[in-house]
Amino acid sequence: LFNGPMPRSANFDNGAATVIDVPTGQILAMRGSRDYDYPGYGSVNSSVAYLQPGSSIKPLVFSALFKQRDGVNYGAGSILSDEPLPQSVYTTGDGKSVMNFDNKFRGAIPIRSGLAESRNIPAIKAMYIAGRDLTLNTIHDIGDKSYCTNGANREVGLAAAIGGCEVKQVEHTEAFATIARLGVYKSPATVLEVKNSEGQVIKKWKDEGSQVIDPQIPYIIADILSDDTARSPSYGRGASGLVVPGVKTFTKTGTSNAGTKSKDLWMMSTSPRVALGMWVGNHDTRPMSDALSSRIGPTVNKIMGPLHTDVFAKDGSWKAGDWFTQPAGVQRLTVSGRSDLFPSWYNNSQSNPTEKITFDKVSKKKATDCTPESAKETLDVQKFTDPITKKVLYISPAGYDANADDDIHKCDDVQPYVTLITPGSPSNKKITASVSQGTHSIQSVVFSV
Repeated sequence: LFNGPMPRSANFDNGAATVIDVPTGQILAMRGSRDYDYPGYGSVNSSVAYLQPGSSIKPLVFSALFKQRDGVNYGAGSILSDEPLPQSVYTTGDGKSVMNFDNKFRGAIPIRSGLAESRNIPAIKAMYIAGRDLTLNTIHDIGDKSYCTNGANREVGLAAAIGGCEVKQVEHTEAFATIARLGVYKSPATVLEVKNSEGQVIKKWKDEGSQVIDPQIPYIIADILSDDTARSPSYGRGASGLVVPGVKTFTKTGTSNAGTKSKDLWMMSTSPRVALGMWVGNHDTRPMSDALSSRIGPTVNKIMGPLHTDVFAKDGSWKAGDWFTQPAGVQRLTVSGRSDLFPSWYNNSQSNPTEKITFDKVSKKKATDCTPESAKETLDVQKFTDPITKKVLYISPAGYDANADDDIHKCDDVQPYVTLITPGSPSNKKITASVSQGTHSIQSVVFSV
């Protein structure tokens, strides 16, 4: 990816990668540009430059939200509705609500879906609820020390929840290594030993770390980011880089925009053994024409696959199927009709109240006065009040939409009817009839004698 000709269709000319050993924090590999000798910018080390991480910052934002707090606490199954935000919370500056990458809103979805699919609105709400300062302090503790501290970045508001500040790749990779250590931060190590001219050791690396966040939180984050089913609505199944054949990883992508086009593309791929941070873009911040994770996913696989199967498997530090041991306290609870992971301080009594709602069997939406009685069914649905907008939403059963009205049946629909009934006779017991379907097609006709 870095040495060969850059893909012209994607319109980027540079890239950087950092690999950090999870157990120690030592930097195993660093590539700061496409080629050190490349004319103009090859000697600039982009792995320690300030770059916007885009959505790859979101796991650290949700780590702050998952911390224990007075009042309502949150877990992977908690609901943060993906919907347009009021101007009092966050706008793009032109009075419009910030959008998601697909320009759509998903409604009342669990945090697992919001983070795995990289939806912007739930991440902004997460920072709003946890508080900007607490969230940034958590991000700094986990490893992104320079995030929102460089120049004008200090003034960035809730845009920080979706990558609006800048960070150094080496720090960002270490932050994901902290998650892989279940919350233990270790400073990235570049020098292991320094000796003077007489051979005396004057500086030596020590394996030191500090627990900066409860182990339950990074365990839940890693579980979400390894969930191929949860992210599939946005990325599809088995996307390259997000799934490394033979190696279980948790992965987050990130893009940052210049106008309507992206200028930074990230993929952070991590296992319990090693963390990889990869960035591509243009050396002069020109936007790319095609910032898709599929551009760098194959390269991530080429690094993370052999690194585990050819290197760590041979030295015995990794084996197929390795994953994290679940920390004490993590709960699997059924909340809002879904089973998911929650930290020990989450109280299941916080679950949303249940309300009976009548649906239309055909449209799977709320029945109206125009819905025929035979098309109605009543189900138990959980009621949810969004903590930001205060809007009441309903958490729909699978396949149903409790936040929309039946739009198939209308009050002026022509009803189906039967004419020209011809009764049978003692010799011919067959009954015949002419059936007209009306507005909608008929599924069945029942004759009762």
